[in-house]
Amino acid sequence: MALTLEELCRNSENDYGMMLIAGEKGTDNIVQWVHYIEGGEVPRFLHGYELVFTTGIAHQDTGWLIDFAHRLYEHGACGLVINLGPYVKNIPDELIHYCNEVNLPLYTIPWETRIVDITYEFCHHIITDEKLSKGKSEIFIYALENPKQESTYKPLLEKSGFTDGEKYLMAAISFKTSNTDKRESIERMAKYSIGRQLNKYTERHAIFTMDKLILIICQGMEQTDFETELKKQAEKLKESFSHENINIGVAPYETDSSLLIKAYKRVCDVIKLAESFGSEYMRYSDTGIYKLLMAVDDKSSLREYYNECLGRLIAYDEENNTDYMSTLRCYLDNESSIAEVAKLTFVHRNTVNYKIKKIKEILECDLTQKDKLKLTLAFSIERII
Repeated sequence: MALTLEELCRNSENDYGMMLIAGEKGTDNIVQWVHYIEGGEVPRFLHGYELVFTTGIAHQDTGWLIDFAHRLYEHGACGLVINLGPYVKNIPDELIHYCNEVNLPLYTIPWETRIVDITYEFCHHIITDEKLSKGKSEIFIYALENPKQESTYKPLLEKSGFTDGEKYLMAAISFKTSNTDKRESIERMAKYSIGRQLNKYTERHAIFTMDKLILIICQGMEQTDFETELKKQAEKLKESFSHENINIGVAPYETDSSLLIKAYKRVCDVIKLAESFGSEYMRYSDTGIYKLLMAVDDKSSLREYYNECLGRLIAYDEENNTDYMSTLRCYLDNESSIAEVAKLTFVHRNTVNYKIKKIKEILECDLTQKDKLKLTLAFSIERII
């Protein structure tokens, strides 16, 4: 699971005198690491989700704290801890107001508390939590890659809190970018943002990368809640990375870990479909006729059918630099309306009539209702394969 500030700081008041004085609504922020920063400078190497400690030793007053908090928030820090003492004796009201406004948790610790002690303990907790999360992810990866080895992974999943008989919910995120930094940024935000939301429902979840997809597997929440949260995340990612192609697909649930591979295949198909339609979010339950196609495990038979129906037209387009495939698709999608195809493709009706006549010759059919049904199915298969 992803560790939150609330969980990390649970015993800190008793152990270190650590007090939360602002930004209480942000205590469900995920915390990835801790940093000790002085001088008011916010390093550009902050990745986000760090808890930052400071004493204010480099300053004569507290005026710098407001700008410091602003920059911490902009860099994605999950919280700020101020060591009260000779350098910062009192917390400015303006700082408290700002932290409450943006939900940035603001803590204080007394001068007697040694920062090295509390940061050491926090880092230990974070590392331990990461090991547990990594362990869960590795078990799920093994289960997906070796679905028949139930005697190996089922006891491990049960030990981690996952029980057969309950719903295993699964979703996946795909994104296409050649920029390594952008990819890491998207992946980091997706994992921590989704982890934060799922923590509100259950601790039994794993979020990891497999085959260039971010996979989310969860138990302990309803499918409707799971789908609602993933849809919100799709909108959030789209807003943050508007120039990137990001798709989220949700699979049907399974109640046995040996069937997770089935859910994985389904979610991969849903992702392909979402990418094909340019949809940022798609549920398996909304895929209609595509469910039948996705249920075919032998995708080679679908490809064979596709080539039988459209292979000659594809080859003709490639050899002659024509656009008959896109014309036929538009024609079928718009109830065989020549006028509508002409409008959508910005060509004259006579040109569309000529193209349809040529398509009939190439495919050796009259585009009867039976022919159109067959070709529509082939175009549907194209989105799957």
